[in-house]
Amino acid sequence: MRTANAVQFQCNSCNMLATNSRPKPTTVLAPRAGDLGVAASIPLRLSRASCPAFNAPNAQRPRGARLNHCTASASLPPGAITTVVVSASTAPPPASPLLYQYYQLEVPQTPPGISLVDFTPQVRQLVEQVGLQEGCVHLLSRHTTTALTINENEARLMDDVRQFLSRLAPAADPYLHNDLHLRPAPSDWPGGWEAWAAQEPRNAHSHLLSMLLGNTLTVPVTRGKLALGTWQSLMLVELDGPRPRTIGVQLTGHSIQIERNAI
Repeated sequence: MRTANAVQFQCNSCNMLATNSRPKPTTVLAPRAGDLGVAASIPLRLSRASCPAFNAPNAQRPRGARLNHCTASASLPPGAITTVVVSASTAPPPASPLLYQYYQLEVPQTPPGISLVDFTPQVRQLVEQVGLQEGCVHLLSRHTTTALTINENEARLMDDVRQFLSRLAPAADPYLHNDLHLRPAPSDWPGGWEAWAAQEPRNAHSHLLSMLLGNTLTVPVTRGKLALGTWQSLMLVELDGPRPRTIGVQLTGHSIQIERNAI
C-alpha cells in the first residue's frame, strides 16, 4: 500500500509553515513475502525547542503564543508513524564567536526490520534555529545496529535498498554472535543468564550491516544552508527495528546570532 502526502510543518506557537526545500511524498511500503521489514519515508516530529516563538525572548514572542511544539504529520496507516524529537541543547553558551552546539534527535519507535527514516527537515531547522551561516553539521548514529547515509528519498529506491541489505546479510544465516548459549551474560544482569538470554536479540546481521554502512556523516553549511545536492537526503538506516533510536547532531561554525550578540 502506498500513500503520498507532502510533509509540512505548522507551529502551534508561531503558526510558521515550513516544508523541505523540495517537498517529498510520504510513502509507506507494505512488506512483501520474505521481506524483513518496512522501508518508509516517514513524517517527523519537532519538539518545541525548535520553535522560533519558544526560543524568542518573552517580549518578542507573538501575542498569545502557546509554548507547544512544531509537528509534521501525514495521513498514514496506524503504526506507520515514526517520530523524531529534537531535544534542547544542554551545553552552556559559547564563549567565542564560533558556535559549538549539540542536539539530539530522538526516534521513539522505528518500523520493524530494516527501514529508512529521513531526518533532513529537522537538521535544516536546527541550522536555521541557531543561525549557523558557515560551518559543518556532524551527525552520529548512537547505536551498533543502525547507520547513517545520504541518498535519494524515493519510495521504490528505498524498497530496493531494504531488499538489497536483506540479501547482503541474511538474518537467517548462521552467525557466532547469535549463539547465545555460548555467550556469558553481564555479571550484574538482574535474573542472571536466563533473563539476559530471553531479551537478547539474535541480530548479528544488523551489526555487520551497520559496520559496512557507517555511523557518522559531516555535511557542510554555507550561506545558512546545508550544502546537499538536489536529490540528497539525510537518512537513518534502521537495521533491527522496531526500537527507540537517537542521532547526535553537533553544529559548528560561524553563527549570525552569536555575531549579533557580540556587537
